[in-house]
Amino acid sequence: MVQNTVLETVLPPSPTQAPAADEAGPLSLAINGRFLTRPMTGVDRVASELTKALNADKVANSIRFLMPQEPKALPENMASALSDCTFTEAPRSTGHLWEQYTMPRMASQQEWLLNLCNTGPITHKRQACMIHDAQFITQAESYSWKFRTLYRALMPRLAAQADVLLTVSEFSRLELEKLGVFPKDKAIVVHNGCDHMDHIQAAPDALAQYNLELNGYFMVLGSRAAHKNLEMVLQVANESDLDIPIAVVGGGSKDVFKSIGITDSPRIKILGRVEDEALKTLLAGARALLFPSKTEGFGLPPLEAMRCGCPVVATTGGAVPEVCGGAPIYADPDKPQAWAEAMRHLLDTPEALDELRQKGTARAAQFTWAAAAKRITDTLRAADMARP
Repeated sequence: MVQNTVLETVLPPSPTQAPAADEAGPLSLAINGRFLTRPMTGVDRVASELTKALNADKVANSIRFLMPQEPKALPENMASALSDCTFTEAPRSTGHLWEQYTMPRMASQQEWLLNLCNTGPITHKRQACMIHDAQFITQAESYSWKFRTLYRALMPRLAAQADVLLTVSEFSRLELEKLGVFPKDKAIVVHNGCDHMDHIQAAPDALAQYNLELNGYFMVLGSRAAHKNLEMVLQVANESDLDIPIAVVGGGSKDVFKSIGITDSPRIKILGRVEDEALKTLLAGARALLFPSKTEGFGLPPLEAMRCGCPVVATTGGAVPEVCGGAPIYADPDKPQAWAEAMRHLLDTPEALDELRQKGTARAAQFTWAAAAKRITDTLRAADMARP
């Protein structure tokens, strides 16, 4: 049976109450800008969008960046958002060494040190740290032993030390508490936004470029990480009688997928990494996005798809039901037949597509980066007011 009814949830109750607007005092932020000096990942995109929202709405009195070196490449629209910000260099060290030993000395006592990409200095108290999920523990096979060892040692100490602890979903908060990474009831949930999709100019020739027809393909955002469960849904495509291809976007080059036994076929089109402009066109033109992850700390791609008017078939795993509410069709990530049935339903019942688009658009509208940025600054001001 196709499943698409889930309890609506936007923001869970927070242990920290935000101060009233007339009680808000001055707020100065020193942002850990290491994410601007490396190739962008998912958490880096979150940091970029939060940073733009913090600066654009002037929700803080001052913002500056602490970085080990000049940014290699600024994300789209980031240059204008950072035009009034101060960049501070410390070229003697980079990476985790810089973050642990050099960066804390660059922040003044009047500033909140804001870390948005999981890591931060374990000896610094006046900081807020956003830790996105517990997948370094729960999905250990997706990460190198070096990465797992570092995070297992670092995360509990950082979570205990930081004055303010942030995460991206109620699911992540509870899981990180259960695993002993977070102190109980300390973390504040700040849901991601998805309205950055509005500022991307769609590429008008993307469908023709990839030989795809409007509404004539399903789409997945690919990754070779085991918990993304990509192989399951592609196996369903190859073994079913559905006369519609699945377009696989992401994961770098086609060779990445070949290395795990996934190649082009009549039912699978491997597109590799695409630019954001093409991605927006592909999402808007797909019959649906298939999102089969076994778990997610948040699950941004389904919201991005909904923002583009794309129906979604989503996993029941992780935070995805919390984030997506009743907007998608849901399928168990461990039940391939459920995915086949959901795809068949969307092929045989075209009127279902309009209903999913309407629900998805309404759901995605509830998640904005401005709201996320304000939640962070309200939390920091509340923490300042609570100081003795």
